[in-house]
Amino acid sequence: MDEYSNFNEISELLQRNSHLVYDGILGTATPHQVGTSMAFAKYLHHVGITSKNYSLFLKTLESNNKWVVDELIGHSEPRLLFTTIKANAILVKYAFQQLSTWHPGQIYEKVLLAILGIIEYSYYKPDDGYQIYNLDIQDLHNLGKFLIEERDQNEDINCTILHCLDRIALLGSTGGDQVKANLANHAYNIRDAYFDHTKTLADIIPGILLVRLKREEREVDPPKDYLDFERGRNNT
Repeated sequence: MDEYSNFNEISELLQRNSHLVYDGILGTATPHQVGTSMAFAKYLHHVGITSKNYSLFLKTLESNNKWVVDELIGHSEPRLLFTTIKANAILVKYAFQQLSTWHPGQIYEKVLLAILGIIEYSYYKPDDGYQIYNLDIQDLHNLGKFLIEERDQNEDINCTILHCLDRIALLGSTGGDQVKANLANHAYNIRDAYFDHTKTLADIIPGILLVRLKREEREVDPPKDYLDFERGRNNT
């Protein structure tokens, strides 16, 4: 059997068993799914992110499962996860969609930092970022709602969001685009509400978005034998 035929046979086999394969590499509903998803996430981390496979990294982050995400990111800085690939509309739109999906407090910190990192580097030059994805006021609300008012500005999440808002506040600074100017002013106002002790985020962002929710009471853990195996391997 030649290589091409073998490839077609495997592709057909995977398609016929797509649900089983999906649950095995991205599922987190059961301990064994978490264990196999952890192994796949570790494999992705080893392979590294590229412009062709980054969607697998996005789907893995969506699990919001600490065990799986920790394997995906390893010892890397979460907010730098996607910086090795060129920003594109799909990537940036995904980031804002995820911020819209989750309430503050629901999302695992490393997942949030990875998503915020996409926005941070995409809008480092804000007008270039706007050409990639035309963010709107609601996107700014969903970004700002994750600021933690009781925490210091140098805390990782706050620092990243504040930097994003700082860059977006420069949007359209070299032209007369009123839409960009409105977005820039709103980004500044959200940032100012964090720093000004006479204001709160609720003065700028709709209160319903600021409701903090807890993550699931009990996250699904991998099987004990999987953890024992990993710990044993790490100690050798």
